[in-house]
This record gives sequence, C-alpha cells and structure tokens, in this order.
Amino acid sequence: MSNPLTQYYRVPKLYVKLPSQGRFYPKGMVETTGNGEVPVYPMSALDQITIRTPDALLNGDAMIRVVSHCVPDIKNPKDLVEPDINTLFVAIRVATHGEQMEIATACPSCNHDNNYQVNLSGLLETQELFDQDNHVEFDGTLLIHLRPYNFEQRNLTLLNEITESQAIGQIQNNLNLDDTTKLTSLGKHMTKMAERTFEIVAKSITQITIIKTGVVVEDRAFIEEWLKHIPKSQADVLTQKIAQLNKVGIDPNHTFVCESCNHEWQQPIDFDPTSFFG
Repeated sequence: MSNPLTQYYRVPKLYVKLPSQGRFYPKGMVETTGNGEVPVYPMSALDQITIRTPDALLNGDAMIRVVSHCVPDIKNPKDLVEPDINTLFVAIRVATHGEQMEIATACPSCNHDNNYQVNLSGLLETQELFDQDNHVEFDGTLLIHLRPYNFEQRNLTLLNEITESQAIGQIQNNLNLDDTTKLTSLGKHMTKMAERTFEIVAKSITQITIIKTGVVVEDRAFIEEWLKHIPKSQADVLTQKIAQLNKVGIDPNHTFVCESCNHEWQQPIDFDPTSFFG
C-alpha cells in the first residue's frame, strides 16, 4: 500500500537558474527543467534542526544535507561551486521563510542602529550567469583551467580563517613567550597557513595544458608541486582569477540609508549559514 499522505508532502516554492549553468559539473549531476531551472523546496523541520548543529555547520555537512534535501535534482551537492551555492542558499531561504529578510546594522556615520527589510527575490532576479573565460595563460607556454571554489574549499577557507585568528591570539597573549619567540612562532604559523591556502587554490585548477606539446596535466600532486614553485606574480594572477570566478552570480552588496541621518552606504549581505538561516 502506498502512503496516503504523499500528496501532502512539500512542493517546490520556486525555480531558479544556477549561475554556472552546469558548466563545471559532470553530465547528469544537475537535472534542470526545459528552461534551465531547478525546483527549490522549503526546509523541513529536520533541516532547520540540522543547520543549528555547530559542528555540522562548521565542516559543511549540514548545508550539503540541506541542499540535497531542498534541491533533490542536484545529485552531488558537495561538488557545487560557490556562485551556485550562494544562489541556492538565497533560494532555500526564500522558499522557507519568504522573500523578506530582516537585517540589523549600525550606520557607519552616526552609529544609529537600523533595521531593514531586504527583498531576497530581487537578488535572485538580478544575478549574473556565467559567461566568462575560466582560463589563464602564462607567457604562451601554459594554459591553466580553473573553476570556482566548491563546498569543500569554501569550508576549508572558513576553517583557515578561524584557525589563523585563534592561533595568532594565543601566541600574542602568551605571557610566557618573549618577543623573539613570538615572532618565530608567528612566522612558522604563517608558513603553515600559506601552505594550506596553496592547497585550497590548487583544488580550483582542474588541469594544465602545455601549449607547445598539447600535454594535459590533471594529476593533483603534480599541480600542487608546480604551484609551490611558480613566481608570486603568477600565483597572484591565479588567486585573483579564482576570486573573480567565485563572485559570479548574486551581487551581495546592498544599499542602505540611515533612518536617522540619511547617510547612504553599501554593505554586503552575509551568506554564512550560521547567521543567514537564523
């Protein structure tokens, strides 16, 4: 006997296009409608409990499960790239809580505490779709193929920032260390952080083509080793291009006007799930 309650299950609340348009995914990972959209369901009660689990949020597991449950036509959400992640976060929040989101922020001019209602559907309507080149060429010798950060890299970056802040604080506040020891410890720590950052960046290099021979390198170890031996100027080009790819999609910047002094300023909306879905 089939479940007679099936007809009362959740239904999609809206349909959205992914900024990447599936460009970085294997065939079959994302199933779209005829006009290239995916249906988005509201969060269930279990989903909302899941996103309040600190450890699961910190390592990304919570939001991967929520995306899987709310956007079932995406078969492997952990491989989603950052522009699509942001769009789906906004869409899931709209499907669950409605179009309006209250934001409290202090005016940078007079410090007055303001409360605003931001229309999240407007963000979805104005998002940019991916149509730019995702390659970098070095001196006519190498062609580096890049993609935006995925869930794993997004979470590793967040963990890096938290770890860095905690470690620096512990070193600076340690009264048992003299200034020379503190500087040495900070130097070692910064070296480790740089290595972790390089590992994160390397994951966005899908392959490197040697232009002269046509040889394509996809081995992760080879790519990471190469990345550690290139000039800083080239590494900067790569990180800047990846940062540019990460920003495709929704523009998080929103214009606010102070209700007290009428000062106008722009401030990004934070898509961090620890606060965004609260």
